[in-house]
Amino acid sequence: MRKLFLLSIIVMLFTACSNPDDSSSELVIIDGYFTKSMGEVVYLMELSADDLLKIDSAVIGEDGKFHFEFTPLESPELYVVRSDHFNQAITLLIENGERLEIEGDLTTLNENYSIKKSKGSIRIHELTQIINSRMAKVQVYYKEYRDNPDSLSQKELRIKVDSLLQINQVSVYEEIGIFIKKDPASLSSLLALYSRFGRNTILDFKYDSDLFQMVSDSLIRKYPNSSHAIKLHQKVLEFENADQLKLEREEALSENKIFPEIILNDIDNKPQYLSKCEAKICLVMLWKSTNKESWEVNSVLKDLYKKYSGQGFGIYEISFDTDKLAWANYCHMDKLIWTNVIGYPREKKMLNAEEKLPRIFLLDDKRKILVKDPKVEELDGIISSYLNL
Repeated sequence: MRKLFLLSIIVMLFTACSNPDDSSSELVIIDGYFTKSMGEVVYLMELSADDLLKIDSAVIGEDGKFHFEFTPLESPELYVVRSDHFNQAITLLIENGERLEIEGDLTTLNENYSIKKSKGSIRIHELTQIINSRMAKVQVYYKEYRDNPDSLSQKELRIKVDSLLQINQVSVYEEIGIFIKKDPASLSSLLALYSRFGRNTILDFKYDSDLFQMVSDSLIRKYPNSSHAIKLHQKVLEFENADQLKLEREEALSENKIFPEIILNDIDNKPQYLSKCEAKICLVMLWKSTNKESWEVNSVLKDLYKKYSGQGFGIYEISFDTDKLAWANYCHMDKLIWTNVIGYPREKKMLNAEEKLPRIFLLDDKRKILVKDPKVEELDGIISSYLNL
């Protein structure tokens, strides 16, 4: 009996020591060493899906060393080690139980650092190196351009900088695509989706939707409870739904369909109904007074209006300017004497005018769409034909 009791105690102790839920197995330790430090404070921040949250801070010792210990709420998760004094930061991808080692120059952390013992953080470092190595090819000439504003070679330097930017942006775009495809289920690939080259984002959600879809599907499958995976997945779904809605709206604006009723205020703040356009043929144009192509079209429309307005031709222009006063002044100065109204985001979305302006539709007196997006140079012949002239 006594032997059985002792055996039970040993089993209990063994079980306690090997408990997989032991929090020490989830503890993350970061040992850092930064050169060129003068006792600055460094911060450990969690880069959540919605915010940057302070986790801890540490003072860099005289020997350049600092230390963090914490237990992550999510794993893997993105973190930032930053120095506000030099406005420098390192992004990390940490999993439970990792023991990271970081070294770097505190004054140039954004570019010069090394990382050990963290697979995800090493991958982010690779991403940083891809972008920085390409930008370095441009910086030499940009520095010379910036530091010599009165140089006779300013124009040549500017052309050189612009050319190098374009070449290297194409190269970094290709390299980022390869980087993502190697491991789309890593949060480092999420960072790659939103990385920048200079001031410009490298990828575009609209044109590179396949990469966003790939990372979204991979992350939500591997980390279904990750806030980052959930947020990206929602964004991809919203984009897909928006794309479908856009197609449906465009279908509703096809020839022989009825153009939606529009009731918007004119320059004098009076409501103008599209259905009350007293014309056999009504041209609807979607435009902005700051859009150069719209200026050119309006120049043509003035001649057409003068030629056909007395024979059943009318114009109803919908501007999507955000500055109402500037729009009104433009209409007065350019002598746009037909119906001019100003639209809002609702109409802009409904008429699919968010990406391309100007847009033109020719309607009959029942608002049936006769011609959609005609070429400006063909308008005279089309209008004359429909008016039986």
